Amino acid sequence: MTTPARTRLEPHDRRAQIIEAVRPLYLQHPYDAVSTAELAAAAGVTRGLINHYFGSKRELFVEVMRSTIRMPEDELPDLSALPLEDRACRTMDWILRAAETYGQAWVSVSGAANLHGNSDLQEVVDEADDHAARLTLDALCLPDDPHRRVRVRTLAPLVKAVCREWLERGTLTRDEALDLLTETVLLFATKETP
Repeated sequence: MTTPARTRLEPHDRRAQIIEAVRPLYLQHPYDAVSTAELAAAAGVTRGLINHYFGSKRELFVEVMRSTIRMPEDELPDLSALPLEDRACRTMDWILRAAETYGQAWVSVSGAANLHGNSDLQEVVDEADDHAARLTLDALCLPDDPHRRVRVRTLAPLVKAVCREWLERGTLTRDEALDLLTETVLLFATKETP
């Protein structure tokens, strides 16, 4: 029996390949239920390579979670020519499309907020929420001052809850979710800063 030839990749590409390959394991099973051997097998690499690129199974898990919940900024269109209300509606529609695209995984992982204090995963969620707040302010063409960003960042749990109600529970329609988020982001983002 011959061993399949391995493809040599640049370090960044190999890390990305490993993250994509193991993502389904972490989204389908609890962290503790997945072994390093299973991760290596899914990625088609050795356990040593997992440790080389990520240091530990936990660090790989954190990177998978980071890449799962971070909003993809390259897909947000330029909305600067539109009135504020339209920019808000289109921005919230973009977020809902991202939730549809990433589906259950994004909603579950990004909404796993009760992560028990200052854990490495809470830092990932906080980083993703801050990134999403910055993207939202950019899309709304509003200044990114600290007070305004805090107000928009506090919407993150609401966005996640609305997406859960819509995608998981079916208690909101997409249009209802869009209206609720649009009204709320306008309320929170447009209040004058002190």
